[in-house]
Amino acid sequence: MSSAEKQVDANRTKSGRPRRLSIFLSLGVLVALCIPIARVVLFETDHQFANLAGMGLGMLSCLLVYVGLWRSLARSIGTHLFFLTLPITAVLIFGSCFKLVGFTGETLPVFRSRWAGNLQEKTRVKDLIETDTDRAASFSNVQAMSDGRSIQFLGNDRTGVIRSESFNTSWDKQAPKIVWKQPIGSGWSGFAISQGLGITLEQIDEQESVSAYRLSDGAEVWKAKFPGKHFQAIGGTGPRSTPTIHHDRVIAQTASGIIACLALESGDVVWQQDLNTLANTDKAGSERAIAWGRSGSPLVMEQSVVVPFGGKMNDPEVKSLISFDLLTGEVQWSGGKTQIAYASPMLLTLDGVKQIVSVNEGNTTGHDPSNGNVLWETPWASKSNGDACASQPVAVDDKRILLSKGYALGSKMIQVSRVEGKEEYDPQGWSVETLWSNIKVLKTKFTSAVFFEGSLFALSDGVLECVDPGTGERRWRGGRYGQGQMIIVNGHILIMAEDGRIVLVQASSESTSGGKAPKEIAQIPVLEGITWNVPTVAGPYLLIRNGEQVACLLSQKDVASDELSSQPKSQQ
Repeated sequence: MSSAEKQVDANRTKSGRPRRLSIFLSLGVLVALCIPIARVVLFETDHQFANLAGMGLGMLSCLLVYVGLWRSLARSIGTHLFFLTLPITAVLIFGSCFKLVGFTGETLPVFRSRWAGNLQEKTRVKDLIETDTDRAASFSNVQAMSDGRSIQFLGNDRTGVIRSESFNTSWDKQAPKIVWKQPIGSGWSGFAISQGLGITLEQIDEQESVSAYRLSDGAEVWKAKFPGKHFQAIGGTGPRSTPTIHHDRVIAQTASGIIACLALESGDVVWQQDLNTLANTDKAGSERAIAWGRSGSPLVMEQSVVVPFGGKMNDPEVKSLISFDLLTGEVQWSGGKTQIAYASPMLLTLDGVKQIVSVNEGNTTGHDPSNGNVLWETPWASKSNGDACASQPVAVDDKRILLSKGYALGSKMIQVSRVEGKEEYDPQGWSVETLWSNIKVLKTKFTSAVFFEGSLFALSDGVLECVDPGTGERRWRGGRYGQGQMIIVNGHILIMAEDGRIVLVQASSESTSGGKAPKEIAQIPVLEGITWNVPTVAGPYLLIRNGEQVACLLSQKDVASDELSSQPKSQQ
């Protein structure tokens, strides 16, 4: 090639570099402009999908700009090596400064500075000082502590509606005080409370522990440990279910599949069963089907304990529920033919007939409590190793049940009725009708909706929402709390936000202007780290936790101005 030809080729190369850079930059900017569009389009459908789309487009945009710069500016082996090693170096530097501690409920990664130290150790040292200095005065009401009860998941009747005459909800005038705060093992379990003890599950090294803490000061009273450790990269480590207290016994289910009955006072094991062994599988086989860990909180009725059963993936012999004798632990029955999900069985009275309602993988079923026979079923799409169902069925009246979930499915209202002339527990004697469905409301991913005074309330994809149960239309929406939890206490919505705040809002069906949520009464940061656990109210006490910290708060109500004095003391 002549020198003239070489010069022409060099000139073409030089002129081509700016052109390539311009093309790649234009494409990068174009992709970046698609991010808000994709988020707006998908936000109403599912926040997780919107986040994933935004992250994917953002990474593609950065990649296009980076490749454009590389192709345009790299002219030697040295510059090529620079561009090749630059992202690797950046990742190594970031990794040396920050560590991944988990994912939010919308799959956003959460990082913590490596110099921040262990959060549990920080809690142990720091919060002994920060705890309310007048807490000793709080202990004077010993009777309130021993009388306060919340015996199972979502309160004494498993509805999420709590009435406690001694619990103060005027947080704008008197905020609750931290009685104690301390470290706790990993897990997403809630608390059951009775006889001054708070019972929960936590991960302790390679064992899942049923743990009892004294309500007055957080002191450990007993621990009953069982072998097993559930871990899922996005879902985290540890147990998921909330224990159930029945008189002097505690019934608990570990994430790995142990169901156990313990003495409330001592923690001694009365009996235990391995659900995986009973289902002819092992932990690994079970978790291929139930990827997020067993989460069902035990249902106790008369002399029976009922939990979701499950088994191997695609097993034609899989059962939805299993019942144990409360006194001996012997298997009474197993029923249903569908793989389990992550909700807990509910005992409801539908059209005058008591039955167990179970949300499973792909459907919801009603069961005869005496033998587990399926009375009716309705489709409810989900995959227990993917877009799972974790929300409770919500009884609106004696025939209507709300079903809700995240992952863009939303909610539907069904009506369950007896067929005239059929026996009450005849599997052919029931009909199910879908009254309405709406993919845009009550998208409860980890939490459950609550029915209260003619309205449905929920954290719908992390946003507080009120919905008309008759039509499925939204009444109001507002406030961003992440994939946390929600209960209703004394007519007020108590939110456990995903970031560790506790928030109080009036439970009103009336919206402010523009369909916005009622104004917050108060919000208080208490915990650090991702918080998916259900809060527990017993008497004047509020017990909250996540996978690293636990705190007990006192919200004492002035009995002289008790707004609920005329109401029956149904729960506390």
